[in-house]
Amino acid sequence: MKGLTMILIVLATGLIIGGTMWGLLAWALVGWVKILFGLAGLVVATLVNLGLFWVLWPHRSFEDEDE
Repeated sequence: MKGLTMILIVLATGLIIGGTMWGLLAWALVGWVKILFGLAGLVVATLVNLGLFWVLWPHRSFEDEDE
């Protein structure tokens, strides 16, 4: 499951950042809109990565931990 998670994180990041770069290069945007668009792409990629990590990465249950 860890391998699948790592592959999905890399692919999702590449696609989201690639789409953001395509949007920045393809659309004639004003300077501050470009900054907001780029930051939004980075935030979305980060949230998708955190979501994939939280859902797919195996977690130990709290009952298994030693006290």
